[in-house]
Amino acid sequence: MHNILKKALKALIITLFISAIAIPAQAQRRTVHYLANYENEPYHFGFLLAYNQMMYTIKTVDGYQNIALPASSWPGTVPFNIANTQSLYVYNIETKQTPGFTVGILGSKRLGRYFDLRFIPTLSFSDRQLKYDIVVLDKQGNQEMKHLEKAIFTTFVEFPLNIKYRSKRYNNIGAYIFGGINPKLDLASQKKNTIYLLDETGEPITDENGNPISTINNLVTKRFDVAGELGIGFDIYNQWFRLGIEIKMSYGLLDVVKRGATDKPLIYTASIDQLRNKMFQLSFLFE
Repeated sequence: MHNILKKALKALIITLFISAIAIPAQAQRRTVHYLANYENEPYHFGFLLAYNQMMYTIKTVDGYQNIALPASSWPGTVPFNIANTQSLYVYNIETKQTPGFTVGILGSKRLGRYFDLRFIPTLSFSDRQLKYDIVVLDKQGNQEMKHLEKAIFTTFVEFPLNIKYRSKRYNNIGAYIFGGINPKLDLASQKKNTIYLLDETGEPITDENGNPISTINNLVTKRFDVAGELGIGFDIYNQWFRLGIEIKMSYGLLDVVKRGATDKPLIYTASIDQLRNKMFQLSFLFE
């Protein structure tokens, strides 16, 4: 989060610096006002290209570091001796952001002198990574730290609807702020990896009817989410189109992690109480 804010602040400072140079230069040259009646038109259309960074906001379970997990809860290839393992403990969990990109189309409706209603259907591509630090405790009481990373590939179909408030235009530059909601659907939602739970002897655990108990041994995310969004930007006018440069933060409002079929804690989900989407985006809008 700290790195994202630093990048956003840096981009904003650069934009303000360029604007501070450009505005006096325009005033001295008495620049022609391009698209002088642009704001009076009832509708505008265009497209969007953007750079994004997706990540998660993680709310952990209270005391999760003290939750003892069975050795069978480790997914995939096990890098320790299961027979000599007493239990596993999730020591730390953190999210790692990776770069992605967004494309979309823009429709804007004039609401008033300084207000616009915008609808921007988009496709966003990226992936998130969760890093787990796990303590392996053997039957002799010895501890060893292991690491596990989970990549979650994401393709969001987004339908952001927001209100844009524009400042008074100064020559061919204007500033604005905006906010709204963004319903989204993840087309790459994780598939369920079903496993059977084993006891200490390696035998399947059964229910009261003698059927093996299975659960999801994966971090499976829900397809649907709704995010709240807030951002700032600049409009730059020329003789052909209006270019918008904006920065926004998007915060998911729903818990998106799916739980297993049983209450048995597993590595990926044992330490997570809530998992919410979060995204930083730098956009270029052509209208």
